[in-house]
Amino acid sequence: MTVATEAQEIYLRSINESVARIDACGVFLDAYASSGSLSVLEAAALQARKALEAVAYAAIAPNEKRYQAFRARAAQPADYRKDYNARAILRHLAKINPDFYPTPLLPATQQAPGHWHFELKADGYLTKARFESFYDRLGKFLHADNPWGHDKGFVNLAADLPSAMIQLRELLALHKTIVRVPSFSGVWVIEVPTDGRVPHIITAAATGEFAVVAGGS
Repeated sequence: MTVATEAQEIYLRSINESVARIDACGVFLDAYASSGSLSVLEAAALQARKALEAVAYAAIAPNEKRYQAFRARAAQPADYRKDYNARAILRHLAKINPDFYPTPLLPATQQAPGHWHFELKADGYLTKARFESFYDRLGKFLHADNPWGHDKGFVNLAADLPSAMIQLRELLALHKTIVRVPSFSGVWVIEVPTDGRVPHIITAAATGEFAVVAGGS
């Protein structure tokens, strides 16, 4: 098995985990709607946070060696295998591959025989900025309430969590990620069907240096 294949399998497993946790979050949100139990809402928040963490772990996979070296060279050297904070992982990855974050796509259209074009999805998905802010926001719901603290904002969480999970699903359904490693330079296009079909990756290798242009596909 090649390193590239291993990285792709890890990527797909992590993305699949994220989608499964999005589904679990929805189950808890439905239960909260009928029960009003804050504990059930907290369970939904936990699944949402883990769904985001799974996306961060997926993003490490094609960049693993560079990420490992980057973490080992930190001011306080760290074992990347113990990283868990999704927001921190995204910040680290941006320093070694600024184009790592998934870019959501529309279904491909054929331009000519053997030539397919993916338009970028314009909106409705979880941006990197909202990913980071929402991840941080979810953290306070993972702990018991401090009796001297203030209201955590459960009402707002219940209102915002469904749309955030929809946006995360829209991000992942069909997306690309840019890969720049010694053994491969190009793009992975990942489809994550929700109808039971097996998720898969299409690879497109670049023949030399390339740049990612905003609004390109």
